[in-house]
Amino acid sequence: MQLDRAGAGALVTILGIVLDNIQTAEAEGYRSNWNVEHVLDLDTRFHHVWPELTDSLMGFGGGDPGADDRREMELHIEDAELLLAGMAFTEMASTDLPFFEMVQWTSEFVASELRQLWSDEVWRERAGGKDNRRW
Repeated sequence: MQLDRAGAGALVTILGIVLDNIQTAEAEGYRSNWNVEHVLDLDTRFHHVWPELTDSLMGFGGGDPGADDRREMELHIEDAELLLAGMAFTEMASTDLPFFEMVQWTSEFVASELRQLWSDEVWRERAGGKDNRRW
């Protein structure tokens, strides 16, 4: 898939929120349901394609944030499922925050972009059983 730096930065931010949840769960003595290896693998793949994302939040470090810097990244359906679950978690965690509507709008936009990468039939098949979940 083709992504610009801001889009990649937004998705990496979602992964960061998921990682924070994993760390909080461990610190409080309970196990998170996230697949830590998958989260870290996807985060690493993003940073290989956009190394500058490490420089600042949302990937706006080291260059013009308005630059049309689109790069190719291989994204598997399991990755999209993880990102969608991460966005749903972020939405639920943001309901009491003043910028909740912005989180909702962003989630809906990103979800529609990710869902376009595979047919409705593939998504329905994936939703059919929880055993397919890798995240």
